[in-house]
Amino acid sequence: MNILGINLWNWCKELNSACCGIPTKIKEMGFTAVEIPMTNSSLPSLLRDEIRDTKLQVSLCAAMGKGRDLSSFDPSVRKDTMKYLTECLQTGAEVNAKIFCGPLYAGGGKRHWLGADEKKREWELAVTGIRELASRAGEYGIVLALEPLNRYRTSVVNTVEQALEMIKEIDAPNVGIHYDTFHACLEEKDLLESLELALQSGKVEHFHACANNRGAPGQGVLPWQEIMDLLVKYQYSGHITMETFALGGLDSSWIQVHEEPDELAAAGLTYLRTYFKK
Repeated sequence: MNILGINLWNWCKELNSACCGIPTKIKEMGFTAVEIPMTNSSLPSLLRDEIRDTKLQVSLCAAMGKGRDLSSFDPSVRKDTMKYLTECLQTGAEVNAKIFCGPLYAGGGKRHWLGADEKKREWELAVTGIRELASRAGEYGIVLALEPLNRYRTSVVNTVEQALEMIKEIDAPNVGIHYDTFHACLEEKDLLESLELALQSGKVEHFHACANNRGAPGQGVLPWQEIMDLLVKYQYSGHITMETFALGGLDSSWIQVHEEPDELAAAGLTYLRTYFKK
């Protein structure tokens, strides 16, 4: 049975008390999971209690903004980042989260050309940092899912192939891939081949179903039927999560190109249910 979820970002720009009431709505709409955008490393107590009460399955999505970077050459940045990520794990344990996903290896918006030696050093810092984080995550029963991002967001890990290489070097049983169709359609040479490569590896631990313009699954220009067929073919049974954004949020448009948040959520859930029943 697949786990159909949606990120609170669909309604809220930040993780704060304004998110209260949304997990209950998510439950009532028929989703079976909620994803928490960790713009902060802790939850307001009312929101934490509400998430627990819904009994929804929970994933955490790292918000690796400025100053959050395990691959930074600055040791103080790496230390602060590990503190933030560890606090996220502790928060995850409070709501029984099993997945911590996103670009955990580096900060979003980190794009630069490096010489071979510096590139190797950056990569090794990411590997070392995630390996330590995986050990900490294991104490909470949480799996880390590393998300390749598109070229406009990072120069560290852009493709499934790179993610698989990093996961192999980390060599931890609780580290896998977070596949996001939005990023893949911008970066992969062949989206379907990249998804099949990821699924064949057996390392896909999380899946974001996002249109090319951050709309709902089933919308935009992506080959949705073929994408869904591959998930079915390889019997992927993990989270399938909508990551859409309220205006003013991380990846939102500058204009309103989508339905209102409730309508967008409902459209995506209806589409996913044509492939994955409750």
